[in-house]
Amino acid sequence: MELPTPYHIGGHYYVDDVSVGRLPDDETVRDCAGCRGYVYDDRWHVVARVRDTAAGRRQTHHYCSDDCLTAWLRLVTS
Repeated sequence: MELPTPYHIGGHYYVDDVSVGRLPDDETVRDCAGCRGYVYDDRWHVVARVRDTAAGRRQTHHYCSDDCLTAWLRLVTS
């Protein structure tokens, strides 16, 4: 998946970076921001770093797959 960054997703929010990763020895479980499921760091997952230009903050969102992230981006930009 190729995503030109920064990618404006509405309002003051921009996606600065997207990465796909797997941490084989990490058993951390997170809530998936895209589908409300779960993300396991020891399985393949997508991480988006979102910047709020109004507040000057950066947030990290974890997704269970690139399809999940793509669907979420479509939702917030439509």
